[in-house]
Amino acid sequence: MPPLFRKFNVEIVNKLGFNKKLKVHCKSGSHDFPITYLNIGESFQFKFTILLTTLYWCNLWQGPNYKHHVVFDAFLPDKDFIDGTCTGMHPNVCMWIAKEDGAYVLNKKFHGEYFMYKWDAPTRNTSEVAPANEYEFNHV
Repeated sequence: MPPLFRKFNVEIVNKLGFNKKLKVHCKSGSHDFPITYLNIGESFQFKFTILLTTLYWCNLWQGPNYKHHVVFDAFLPDKDFIDGTCTGMHPNVCMWIAKEDGAYVLNKKFHGEYFMYKWDAPTRNTSEVAPANEYEFNHV
């Protein structure tokens, strides 16, 4: 069981090289954050209360042309995700880091940044999507 009714944070950090901007769009089934553009070293953070239905996913695009894209589950209401993927309830944050080769998560089990997702190859269609399991969970 996840730690229900506790506060939690998700943070996205731009650590891309070559002074590239990062385009960020995070949402859930009930909340859609505005698209945000981050300069090198800047971060986007949101806070929420953990419920059984609390699911957030994020789309990231690597500037300057925003053709490299990645979509991932930024938070799942699962104890294994909170403790295994993120840093647990202390300090109650899941920090995602965008780098040149993909998206990393700060993970205390591995004592630092852990590689999670590679950027998609650039295509003409880089529209937003939800992760496959996210779509099924919210729309079944």
